Amino acid sequence: MKQCKACLEMYDLPSLSKYGFFGDHCPKCGTFNSDFNKNSIISFIIFIVIAITLYLMGIL
Repeated sequence: MKQCKACLEMYDLPSLSKYGFFGDHCPKCGTFNSDFNKNSIISFIIFIVIAITLYLMGIL
């Protein structure tokens, strides 16, 4: 059972849902519920870009 972040209703979807890895759609209100934090994904991408840049410059 999961709780929708928008309507706060509880819903249950099969484990192999269409968007299972990234989140799923609430069947009651239709909003997309994701477990990922957008800011942490952006900071991880920036970290990867900085690491690749330092590697190509020969510092790492």
